[in-house]
Amino acid sequence: MTKILTIDDEIEFTTLMQAYFEPRGYEVLVANDGAEGLRIAKKENPEVCLIDLKMPGLHGDEVLREVLLHNPSIKCIMITASEGEGKTSEKLKEMGAYTCFDKPITSLRNLENTIKEALNGG
Repeated sequence: MTKILTIDDEIEFTTLMQAYFEPRGYEVLVANDGAEGLRIAKKENPEVCLIDLKMPGLHGDEVLREVLLHNPSIKCIMITASEGEGKTSEKLKEMGAYTCFDKPITSLRNLENTIKEALNGG
C-alpha cells in the first residue's frame, strides 16, 4: 500500500486528503507542522510527501530539503498558495520537488494522477 504523508497546518486540507485517498487504497499519514512531518517522514518512509509551503515554524522548503536529505527517493509535491508561483515553483523543483500544486487544489483527480506518474518514474 502506497503511503502518502501530507504536511499542512490546515486541518481541513489534511482531512480532505485522507477522505479522498484512503478509500482509493492509499495509507495517508498526517502532520500538522513541519517538525512533526519530518519525524513521521524519517520513521515511516512514505513514497510521497505533500508539503504545504507556508507553515508556522519550519517552512515547507526546509521540510522539503530535510526529507530529501533523509531519503532522496521520496516524491515530494509542494502545495503553494504563494504569489509569484512561477518563480517559487521553479526554485522548489530545483531543490528536488517533483512538482508544485496551487492551493486551493481544484482537482484531486489531477493530484492523484500526478502521484501515480511520480511513483511510476514519470
